[in-house]
Amino acid sequence: MSNSWDEMKRAKEDMYFEEQNKKALERIKERQGGKKRLSPITGEPMEELTFMGVNVDRCPKSGGIWLDAGELEEILKNSREGEKSKGWIDNFLSFIAKPTK
Repeated sequence: MSNSWDEMKRAKEDMYFEEQNKKALERIKERQGGKKRLSPITGEPMEELTFMGVNVDRCPKSGGIWLDAGELEEILKNSREGEKSKGWIDNFLSFIAKPTK
């Protein structure tokens, strides 16, 4: 009985990761297709900026920043590593405080 339970758990886990991979591939296709993401606030195209080695989307009008799944974790991980970690919070605050167009 334990074997069938473990097999069911593995199958569900495989299905979950397959779905996550599909979503990630769709996001990649969107970005490579030259199609810009639209701001959920203004409905206008967002600009893509790089912060701490991670591409983030920023609305030029509202200044809002949107992160995809895992991007916040990647920023935090990068903030703890090497020279990048010095003053990272100041860098982040100045990054989000950039004047909007």
